[in-house]
Amino acid sequence: MPKNFYTVRLEVMATQFESPTSSSDEEFKYMAIGMLGGAIPGIIIGLLMSIPLGHAAMWVSVIGGIGVVIGLIVARVLYKKRSQSKSTGKSK
Repeated sequence: MPKNFYTVRLEVMATQFESPTSSSDEEFKYMAIGMLGGAIPGIIIGLLMSIPLGHAAMWVSVIGGIGVVIGLIVARVLYKKRSQSKSTGKSK
């Protein structure tokens, strides 16, 4: 048993700031940016809709959620187009 029973040992993990290298990392980056790109305008539009209609939380949730879904779909389409253009560019 350690000398002081209440001493807590904290180990700090080194943070890694690396650009994504694998295709799944790159795809995740596209999807994360797409979610943010859809959520931020969705939240703003939801707040603007709530001014005349009321129920701000409902409109922000609904329109923000729709924005996230649209952002994910757009991100997937862009990722597919870029990954296909990279693969055809490498084969030439």
